[in-house]
Amino acid sequence: MSLFLKYRPQTFSDLVGQEAVRRTLQNALKAQKPSHAYLFTGSRGTGKTSTARIFAKGLNCENLQDGDPCGTCRFCTGTADGTLIDVIEIDAASNRGIDEIRDLREKINFAPNVAKRKVYIIDEVHMMTKEAFNALLKTLEEPPDHAFFCLATTEMHKVPETIRSRCQTFSFQRFTLDQLTDRLAYIAEKEGISAEAPALDLISRKAEGGLRDAISLLEQVAAETENKVTQEDTQLSLGVSDTGTLINLYDALKNGDSQAGLNILKHLSQNGSDFRSFGHDFLGYLREQMLSQLGQADLGFTLKCIEEFEVALQRLKTSPIIELPLEIAIINLTQNTAVSAPVQSPAQTVATPKPTVPPKPQATPAPTVTPAAAPKTSDGFVFEGDTAPTPAAPISPEANAPAIPTNSVKENTAPPATGESLNAGTLKRQMENIAQKAGIAVFAKKSFLTTTPSVDGNLITFNTGSEFHREKLDQTEVKNSINKAIAALFGVEGFQVRIVKSGGSAPAAPVTEKASVDDFLDF
Repeated sequence: MSLFLKYRPQTFSDLVGQEAVRRTLQNALKAQKPSHAYLFTGSRGTGKTSTARIFAKGLNCENLQDGDPCGTCRFCTGTADGTLIDVIEIDAASNRGIDEIRDLREKINFAPNVAKRKVYIIDEVHMMTKEAFNALLKTLEEPPDHAFFCLATTEMHKVPETIRSRCQTFSFQRFTLDQLTDRLAYIAEKEGISAEAPALDLISRKAEGGLRDAISLLEQVAAETENKVTQEDTQLSLGVSDTGTLINLYDALKNGDSQAGLNILKHLSQNGSDFRSFGHDFLGYLREQMLSQLGQADLGFTLKCIEEFEVALQRLKTSPIIELPLEIAIINLTQNTAVSAPVQSPAQTVATPKPTVPPKPQATPAPTVTPAAAPKTSDGFVFEGDTAPTPAAPISPEANAPAIPTNSVKENTAPPATGESLNAGTLKRQMENIAQKAGIAVFAKKSFLTTTPSVDGNLITFNTGSEFHREKLDQTEVKNSINKAIAALFGVEGFQVRIVKSGGSAPAAPVTEKASVDDFLDF
């Protein structure tokens, strides 16, 4: 018999955790006022089905002791080994149709065969079809006096509100690390397993709050190590990352050492480590650092690491090269760390112009850093080019300096990395590069390329005529990536990116190619 079955709780006193649930159910049995329908919800391995069986024992127990079943009478033992005909367990994952529920409705009105109460335990109830739920609804609303229901689910949101409203609902919490390690230590002692405390701690963390998973992992490691569970063997068996490796990677990121971080990934690859498990472990380590750094200067960098590795773990699912997303995350973080210290903001780097000798009246001013406004023809047409220089024309002595363009996107903007100024036309032309640099996923990239950009002051808007495309792009993570990509390509900062659904087709982008008078006259 597997250990998780052998050590499955048989009475309320055997239950680990879930104090509120246990106390409420015991009081209901003690007062002989149980409800006819209960709904147990929670993640896997938290004791939902075990509690339902214990409650079923209590409903029929001949020697109930302060609301706790004795575990030894014929009804308790029959419920435990599955031979009591009046306790019916249904797996809704494989018996989810209306025919099964109709059969239940027909039989539920018959009196119990042996016990005084008939108990139905329906596991994974969220798997039932809509028609099956509707068939069950009437029975839950007006059950016979001898009938009781215990429904269990891991996905509460899939259970119809009409079903939930007719049940007493109990939420089963995940077990704490201390609860898991204490239970594993107890089982190890009973089974004669020599287990180191750090090894049990690793198993508990790997189980992520599920007691059944923790017991199964302990049994797995014990079988591999001949009942000598050490920290090193546990790490190798479960693929848990070494703490020293996690610390070294964090230090490499903090120091801006790209090569050291990539060498760690290379070492993991050579050892056949699972990169998803490693990324998950590293996120757990970063979370511990985040909680310990509250109010400290390092907190911002740690949060940035968490964001990068969360994105990397999502990309691992579709990346053709398994380690590539993690490599990109390391390079992004180390480059930002290495470059951010010496580089100042554009406003700080703009030098104050030194006094110069006034220019002669016939001299033309030197070209400015930002593009000058395009001239108008006698017909009122405006030439709008990406890099159109200010025309060479004599200026009066009163205007010694060129005017600042009124449509300038941002004052003191750094020179664009693309060699282009930021406007709707250049944004549209750079859409492919923005998507690639932002690392937008394939399904969202197609949506992004269909949008039409516009620029209004410090607001960059991407217009789409489809609500589907808007939902794919209007996520904080995607918008932040687009913002960073635009900042890198055009050398600008301080912009806000938004995604909107326009009523119809978005306005056309302004003319971005150089034009001549003849072009407009032909038009």
